[in-house]
This record gives sequence, C-alpha cells and structure tokens, in this order.
Amino acid sequence: FHLNAARLVSRDDGFVWDADFGGDLDFADLRYFRVNLLVNFEGIIGEQLRAIDPNQGNYTVDASVWWRTFVPDAELGVTFHHVSRHLSDRDKEFAIAWNMVGFQYVSPLRIGGWDLDIGFRALKVLQRSFVDYTAEVGGSIQALRVVHPRVSLTVDGELTLVTVDRSKRGRDHQLGGRFEIGVRFPGADGVGELFIAREQRIDAAPLDLGPTTFTMLGFRFLH
Repeated sequence: FHLNAARLVSRDDGFVWDADFGGDLDFADLRYFRVNLLVNFEGIIGEQLRAIDPNQGNYTVDASVWWRTFVPDAELGVTFHHVSRHLSDRDKEFAIAWNMVGFQYVSPLRIGGWDLDIGFRALKVLQRSFVDYTAEVGGSIQALRVVHPRVSLTVDGELTLVTVDRSKRGRDHQLGGRFEIGVRFPGADGVGELFIAREQRIDAAPLDLGPTTFTMLGFRFLH
C-alpha cells in the first residue's frame, strides 16, 4: 500500500499538486504462480479556477498472473491494464479510457552495495476511448543503498514509449520518462520517503497533444 503527495514545479497552472494512493494484493498463491490485483487513484490539483482546484481524477486497475521463473526471485507476468481518466469541474461528455493486455518481467539484482529492482513491460491496446494509443513498451530500474540502519538512498528511473495511430490525432509516437532520487526511512510498520523527481509525462493534460514536463518535490508512505 502507498500514499504519495508531491508539489509540482511547472509553468502550467493546471499542475500544482499530485497525490495518489493505492495498493496491490495477492488473491491466490499456488507456489509457482500467484494472482494479483492492483488499484490506484491519482488526483491532480491546480490553481486555474481557484486556489485549490482539483482538475483530474485518474483510476488504474491491473489484474495479473505471475509465474516465478527459474531465475531466483524473478517473475514473468501476464497483465490486464485499465486506465480511466476524469476531469473535475470541466465540460467533458466523452470517456477517456483504455484497456491493454501484455507481459511484464521483474527481477531483483545486487551490484556492490546497491539493491536493484529491474522491470520491463510490453502491452497492446485492446480497447480505447478518445486516446490514439496502440501499444506501450517500457522499462524501469529502482536502486536502493543502505547508508545507515535507519536511512537509505533511493534512485529510480523509468522510460515509456507509447505508439499511436497517427490517423486519429495527427501526431508521432510519444516518449515519456522519469528520474527520481530520494531518501528512505524504514520503520516498524512501513517506510517513509522524501524525494525529488523530474518527469516528462505523456498526455498529462488529456486534451493536449504533447507531453508535459515538471519537477516534483514530495513524500511517500509505503507499507
């Protein structure tokens, strides 16, 4: 389970705060296979209409089956991925949503004093509303190094390529990415993190044709 909140440094007054919370649960574990459900809600807050202006609510639901491979602690998953996006206090008579299915692979690795989690994904669009997406491929790496029994350094990076149907909105394939550095404070019942990140987000504003770039300063609770 997680709870994030971040202050956004951006030229766009539609992006001032970003908060999301959610978690994932294993509903079955058959030794070599497990069944997982992930749910997440993200709220975007700006200052276009008022000082505190919630303008987006984004929902993500992933249902997946994971196979524990012959590589220790590595897993290969088949995932159904759903995203639904909603505007707040704005006119929108059409749905913004898409469904994808594909594969994911995650594996831990240790190099020197760093603990790494590496992931790859390849997803194909099954159904879409308003968006022009056809597929998504991406990779991520999360690195953690313990510098004190109660403090760890974290460094994360992610790249995402979304291919599009050019006939729909007349644009090229979209590239997004994120780089984050922070500190982690482990506790008895969970961990807290402080972080700074730079992100180029694909379609951060649903009606725009290009990505939005901003700096994020925030905190995160994990359990």
